[in-house]
Amino acid sequence: MKTPISAILSAALFAASPAIAQESADVVSTTDQAVIIAADTEAQIAGGIADGTPSPPAPKPEPIPFEVLRSHTKRVHVVESPEMPGLPAPEGTINVTVRLVKDPGLPDPPPPLPALPPDDPAVLARMAELTEHYHESQLAFVSATVYDHSRTYFRCFPSGGGANRKEICGWSNLDFNHFSGFATFQFKGSDGELREYGLLMGIGNEDTQRTERLAQETETSEALEIPTVPDLATSGPAFVITEGDDNDLEAMELIHGMHSLYRVEGARMEEAYHARIKAYEERKAYLLANPPKPKDLIINYWRGRRPDNKTQGGQP
Repeated sequence: MKTPISAILSAALFAASPAIAQESADVVSTTDQAVIIAADTEAQIAGGIADGTPSPPAPKPEPIPFEVLRSHTKRVHVVESPEMPGLPAPEGTINVTVRLVKDPGLPDPPPPLPALPPDDPAVLARMAELTEHYHESQLAFVSATVYDHSRTYFRCFPSGGGANRKEICGWSNLDFNHFSGFATFQFKGSDGELREYGLLMGIGNEDTQRTERLAQETETSEALEIPTVPDLATSGPAFVITEGDDNDLEAMELIHGMHSLYRVEGARMEEAYHARIKAYEERKAYLLANPPKPKDLIINYWRGRRPDNKTQGGQP
């Protein structure tokens, strides 16, 4: 992905700092842009962070004692999808057994609940409970290209605003890979209200040395230029807006919220990211050393009965 040079080197960039930056973050002027340093604001991850630890296995259902009436087995060669990219596809010949069994007499599924009118007391009570105890979540679409795990070019598009609303783009001194271990976070905005965001992210990674080498080999004149953003260790989480409306309060709240979250939870987010990478590599090495084989398949079926409430005109 190539970033437009005009978006990075705009002479009029941040002529006036956005209102939210003035109220809740430090603004550091440089030669060609304003850097917004995230303030130490209340922010938290809603729930845990994935760290590569496998989820506990789901409890196995009680086996059904089928009475087999007829059975047929066939040998079939199958190719399955690999568990991870870059692994060979499991393949082999398995036994596929189709068995006609006696109706085990399983209970019919419960009928659907009746629809309640909006003014029903139970509906009103439930809505009041949700309004009191749960915060409204906003979906946030974020596309990020991470360079050398130290700089990120981001494109954010908060939900809402209609068709005329445009994305807002910029550069951050964070590694946005660290935002991929959870889905929801909360942040107290400039108005003191607690907001909840659900992140929908697409992330890619680039090596600038490789990019520059390819540019030289292909004689490409347009090289990647990254605006000056203070190092994370020096300034803390910071970002620069390079494209879009920096007076869009909701968009700026989202970007500022992500950086304020990193100020609070960044160490835990980075630790969980490295743990996920380690678990991924260990699992991949195990699968390469112990290639899985397709397993035999048994399909049970029976001639059931229709529920009584579906019987019409004396037909079974």
